Amino acid sequence: MPVSPDSPQALYHSVPQLPEASSSEIALGGEEESDEPHDIPSALIDPKVKWIHFILGAAVLLPWNVVITAMPYFLSRLQGSPLKTTFGSYMTTTFTLSNFIFLAHATVTSKHTRPSGRTRSMILWLTVLNALLTISTFFVPTPGLFAIFVLFNGAAQSAAGAYFQTSLIAVASLFGPSAVQAMMSGQAAVAVAVSGVQVISSATSVIGKPSSFVGDGSAEEKAAFFFFLLSTVFLVLSYLAHEHLIRMPLYVHVAGALEQETAKISLRRGSDDEQHRSLSRARSEVIEETTNVLRIAKANVQYEIAVACVFMITLTNKPRYTPAII
Repeated sequence: MPVSPDSPQALYHSVPQLPEASSSEIALGGEEESDEPHDIPSALIDPKVKWIHFILGAAVLLPWNVVITAMPYFLSRLQGSPLKTTFGSYMTTTFTLSNFIFLAHATVTSKHTRPSGRTRSMILWLTVLNALLTISTFFVPTPGLFAIFVLFNGAAQSAAGAYFQTSLIAVASLFGPSAVQAMMSGQAAVAVAVSGVQVISSATSVIGKPSSFVGDGSAEEKAAFFFFLLSTVFLVLSYLAHEHLIRMPLYVHVAGALEQETAKISLRRGSDDEQHRSLSRARSEVIEETTNVLRIAKANVQYEIAVACVFMITLTNKPRYTPAII
């Protein structure tokens, strides 16, 4: 089906670099191959682009790993409160519900915003929220107030991460499978890194203390401080890496079309015929986008189930095992 030149869908095609077709192209709905642009061969992508996508991929999944890995610190601040036994469930439920809602909105609006601007603002928000968690280690509020602060912070990080993720995927997909692979590798690496940092920082905080030492929360507090501080520093580095990426000539060549302001449909006063055409165009674009989302979801259903299983396993096991190790 031909795509209107001013349709948002027309922006989302990778730029051709070689005449041969990419083997990674997915045929949706049994469609025959067309003359649409193909993925950029990985050999033609600057290695810097892959490393930047690796860093940004790690930054995307950092909020989730922060709230899960720092659970021992959160629970230590809720000592003696009835919230302690259920806080883990409240935390994961709030985080995932916020992510689900805002990810849906981010997906719908992704084609009408500049990915560089959205990515930049979301990294800054994540940096501020992690900095607030770092500062929280210096104060001891009431358990109820602390629980509200952490839940709100986690939900806000989840929302920012949702918008960040959609913008990053939109750009990475234009660079082809190698950039997407680097982004996914970064998401996997950050899970291992943050858990290692938390275990090491907790171990160093109890060095020299007897084996019969009963924790008073200071070890978790010190470990959380270093963990949140390193997360904040990493987000600052991610911001700088993203700024370097959008200034690269290759980025302008590949993703420059996404950075242009999307033409908005005007519904201002005019003739009945003009308003009718505008409404018809808006209606057709909504139908087109909805159809494409459903087709892509159907083509990737096995991967979606796999990701759902990964999250279920993570939610079931990691909150229990991390405190036990520490």
